[in-house]
Amino acid sequence: MTTFLMPAMLMALPGPPPVLGPQEEIKPAAFHVHLTVKCNRRCRMRRAVRPYNAKLEQMAQCESSGRWHINTGNGYYGGLQFDLSTWRSVGGRGYPHQASKLEQKYRAVKLIHRRGYAPWPVCG
Repeated sequence: MTTFLMPAMLMALPGPPPVLGPQEEIKPAAFHVHLTVKCNRRCRMRRAVRPYNAKLEQMAQCESSGRWHINTGNGYYGGLQFDLSTWRSVGGRGYPHQASKLEQKYRAVKLIHRRGYAPWPVCG
């Protein structure tokens, strides 16, 4: 869940507006209202990837020249050159090169949490 702060003065207040004298003015409220927004699967994936994004882009440039949908037939797939057993070990389905760029990065972050950058000995 994500919490946003919104100035209370933007919120509609119940009741009639106050009656002001000639020299009086309304001052904005000094408090905030918390709004909660659900974060879907894609949102959670983006959050997990965000701190690693620049590094993952560099790694993909090194591994596959930044071609996220590459399948060269060497047993490694996608921008980060996953093999199928590693891909599946971090929850990937199908083939890595058929997954979105975000999905590939998300699975890479899961792998980094488990094994560090060892799966990418040259580019990690």
